[in-house]
Amino acid sequence: MKSIVWDFDDTIANSYPGIVSATQRSLRENFDISLSKDTIFKESKKTSVRQFVAELLKDQEDPKQAVDLFYSVYHRYEKEYHDKITLIPHIKNVLEYCDEKHYMQFIVTHRDQSIYDLAKSLGIEHYFKEIISVENGYKRKPNPEMLEYLIEKYGLSKDDLWVVGDREIDVKFGKGVGAHTILLNDQEVDFDYENRVSDLLEIEKII
Repeated sequence: MKSIVWDFDDTIANSYPGIVSATQRSLRENFDISLSKDTIFKESKKTSVRQFVAELLKDQEDPKQAVDLFYSVYHRYEKEYHDKITLIPHIKNVLEYCDEKHYMQFIVTHRDQSIYDLAKSLGIEHYFKEIISVENGYKRKPNPEMLEYLIEKYGLSKDDLWVVGDREIDVKFGKGVGAHTILLNDQEVDFDYENRVSDLLEIEKII
């Protein structure tokens, strides 16, 4: 049986406006660092918000404490945007297609526990066998720990396992266990990928 592991932010849902704004506000408020939203978006897409912020704050007296302070404010601001989060175009069509094919579907995300309420409010939670957040105690992507957990728990075949995401770390995440990968990105990138789509509907022709 085929199985699909989806990233959430900017793969299933258009949540980056809130993520970028919350990052901008927290950096400015806590560290007097002013960056454009465009810069934050581009840099965080290269890796993750956490890695981007950790690099920015590495020269602070206590870098770990600085990152913790950043997130204490970031999470408060980011939640203000939850009711503005919308689904990526055609995602429901693809989720329904995969459901009709009886593929097992999962979400694996760096997002905190808010993922569960968001999936419910967006009306998509019923498509997924399980939703996993790093706050459940797993290592962050591209470490394959969360995929290894799913493979063992559900007896997933690596040959029939697909990982879909919008960043290089999602590709590396899938490659870490030998899964197939699909990059959702309408721009040329400077890293290797197996499949790339600009519209989610293209996935139906690949899987």
